Amino acid sequence: MNGVLGEILPLALLDTLGVSTIAIPVWFLLMPTGLRIGRVFGYLLLVAAGYLLLGLLLLSMLEAVRDDLRSALQSPLGDKAMAVTGGVLLLVAVWYGLLRTAKPGTGRLSRWREQAVGRSATAGGLFTVAALAVLLEVATMFPYLAALGTLSRSTLPWPSQAAALAIYCLVMVAPAAVVTLARLVAKGLVHRPLRRIDDWLRANAQENTAWLIALAGFILLSNTTAYDNILALLSSD
Repeated sequence: MNGVLGEILPLALLDTLGVSTIAIPVWFLLMPTGLRIGRVFGYLLLVAAGYLLLGLLLLSMLEAVRDDLRSALQSPLGDKAMAVTGGVLLLVAVWYGLLRTAKPGTGRLSRWREQAVGRSATAGGLFTVAALAVLLEVATMFPYLAALGTLSRSTLPWPSQAAALAIYCLVMVAPAAVVTLARLVAKGLVHRPLRRIDDWLRANAQENTAWLIALAGFILLSNTTAYDNILALLSSD
């Protein structure tokens, strides 16, 4: 199990920079008045649990179709499909990082924050925000999906895979939990660093997402004969 953890925990560290795992918690902590700090911890637990349950479901599905999926991907058609998908993801990354214009935010986000962690916060509001954060982000969390692939290919028994995934999910939210604890203990001292973190996340969110998409595209493309042909063509020159 230690070997598998050594492979997936670096991916978990990448996922600590996700929208649901750090950007939203920091945004919560910057609420000017009426912040209910316990709700932030509750949000982090819901996010970790959501990714754990979703990951266990996906691992079960991968286990059921693993042999058939491997055969399909190794076929000529599967090889071409991977190459095309990888190429498309690289193009999407270029568009997302360089050409896409970000849309301005709306007051609806502030209302969601109030319903999740403000004075009028409700359990339903907190659960809704956490569920939306997981569902909307999981498709772009390529380190998480890569970790699931590593677990599915491992020889670990199911309970060990589940335990490794649970550790992964806890590592994902650990930095945000530490920041939340610091906000609870020393509000005045951490407000300015929190504001800087928030500014950095806002300024680099689009670029970071583009790099993750490009990484996924490269991983797919690099496992195809098309990639080998490209390298052979370049080396011949």
